[in-house]
Amino acid sequence: MMRKRVVSSVIVIEDLEPFSTINERSPDFDVIGNRREKHTHRRLSSTGRKIKEEKYIKKKKEFHFKSGKSDKKWVGSYGRYPSKSEKKSDDVWVDNYFSNMIRMDGVPMSMPSSPSAKLTNKPSAKLTNKPSDSIDATKSPVVAPTPLPTLRPIDPTSVPFNPTTAPAPEPLSREEVLKETLEKVTGASNLNDFSTPQGQAFVWILDRDVAQIDPSNYAIVEQRYALVTFYYSTNGGDWDNSDGWLTDPNECSWIGIKCNGNGLVNEIGANKALVANNLSGVLPQEIKVFEALEVIQVGQNAIGGSIPDILSELPQLRLFDIEINSLSGPAIVNLEGLDQLESYRVSANRFSGNMDPAIGGVVSLRELWMADNQITGTIPESFGNLVNIETLYLYRNNLIGNLPATFGQMKNLRELQVFQNFLSGTIPEDLYSNTELNLVRFDRNQFTGSISESIGNLVKLGDLRIDENLFTGKLPASFLNLSSLIVLRVNDNNFVGTIRDGFDMWKSLDFVDFRNNGFDGTLPETIFDIPSIRIIYFANNNLDGTLPSNYGSSPVLRDLFLSGNQLSGTIPDIQVGQLTMLTELLLEDNKFMGTMAESVCNLRTAGQGMLEDLWVDCGKDANPRLECDSPGCCTACFPSTP
Repeated sequence: MMRKRVVSSVIVIEDLEPFSTINERSPDFDVIGNRREKHTHRRLSSTGRKIKEEKYIKKKKEFHFKSGKSDKKWVGSYGRYPSKSEKKSDDVWVDNYFSNMIRMDGVPMSMPSSPSAKLTNKPSAKLTNKPSDSIDATKSPVVAPTPLPTLRPIDPTSVPFNPTTAPAPEPLSREEVLKETLEKVTGASNLNDFSTPQGQAFVWILDRDVAQIDPSNYAIVEQRYALVTFYYSTNGGDWDNSDGWLTDPNECSWIGIKCNGNGLVNEIGANKALVANNLSGVLPQEIKVFEALEVIQVGQNAIGGSIPDILSELPQLRLFDIEINSLSGPAIVNLEGLDQLESYRVSANRFSGNMDPAIGGVVSLRELWMADNQITGTIPESFGNLVNIETLYLYRNNLIGNLPATFGQMKNLRELQVFQNFLSGTIPEDLYSNTELNLVRFDRNQFTGSISESIGNLVKLGDLRIDENLFTGKLPASFLNLSSLIVLRVNDNNFVGTIRDGFDMWKSLDFVDFRNNGFDGTLPETIFDIPSIRIIYFANNNLDGTLPSNYGSSPVLRDLFLSGNQLSGTIPDIQVGQLTMLTELLLEDNKFMGTMAESVCNLRTAGQGMLEDLWVDCGKDANPRLECDSPGCCTACFPSTP
């Protein structure tokens, strides 16, 4: 180790270690801040190594600094004379050495590379100024054989300076704070474009908002901004009712908006106030800020564009209803994480493409309404995972393929409507295990096969429509178990066999249609005794026998179509007061004979009935022929006269 003392402009370096010890240490460390930097040292020349240690210790040389240069050529660091190459720049070499090591005030010159690094007073060679060390100003300074630092020019950036506290930045303006806040919701390009709904909302809050909120302490400024964006994006100026919007300082008081106890919006379209309210434009993606939102209900408007793919950011969403609008694109967007979603209603829009099987992962769904669009492809098997589903509407699309057998897992399913598609195949047997079903519509598809006897399990059915398909076979006997039916349509298929007479337990049937099949046998008499029945269609089958005498029993019967069968006999009279609601009685293309009952003709008399159409085989070429005054009684005679 060594000590250094500073006297005026003279530096005395005292050697405290033997040269041999120093020479053996090839590396040393130079202090920089709190960090040590390793240096590589130049070797001593052969001449220097031959110097005797005892003579070297006594050797002292004095360095006088004149204009930053030494007038001596002795290279004191290692106790040797410079080489020829060093003689050309020895002054600089010596100066750099001392400049890098010591300031004249005794503080090490090696400094931190940045002002933030702490200065240290722990040089590898300690400077001492102890009283016991006598200083002789007349003597030359002693040169100690200290390790030589790495030779390198001083980095200007390492020159120390005393940092001063920077002046505090000026606070942001209200506009800057507002913009900085809203840019977390909306991209800067839209926010700065005042022709966009986002830009208009920004300007409104900044300049025209009656509340003149301070965005730095108004915790829900994003909510207010998102609502105003929704207003401009759906052309709020054209709404039929916009009470409170942009006028009431409290956005929770705007019509159709409902907030929870914390002042957060949880309903857009509350109380159906925005339904059929002349909204247009598009749904903005800014609705993603409503983290407490539970309801979006804006059906029956003219909203276009597509569903913003941000619904997954609304974890509390329960009802999403945009039915009867003009939206397009995919009908199902990312719904991941919406474990509260119960109703997803997107019917009657212009959605297209296949259905995303991921919808099967939203097991909380109770209503999935996607009808009346242009959706293609098959129904995903994953729909069977919707074990809580109660109503599934897929009608009037372009769906193909079979009904998935997994539909049998929907034990809570009450309404299944897939009519007017291109579905085919047979009805899966598992479907009949969904005993909660009360409405099934398979009509206007291409289903084949027969109806299973298991259909009798669906005793809660109130509406069954399987018409306009390719079903075959007989109606099972269990069919008569469906006594809760109000609407029954099996027309336009290839059914055969008889229609069993067992409707005496049916008390609610309103509409029954057996037309355009191959049914034979006689008309079931008990069907005419159902007090609620208004429509009875048996036309275009192979039914025979006579017209039951109780055909006038129903007090509300409106239409009775029996055309195109093999019915025979005469037309029974009815009692006064019967069939007063009847408007159409079609009996042509049968084998009736005799004369039309006068009591039936009286139904065309004002005050006695409402009969408008009475068609029979009363033409001159009819065989057999039913006599009927035309047009006084019958309104059309068949075969028609050319």
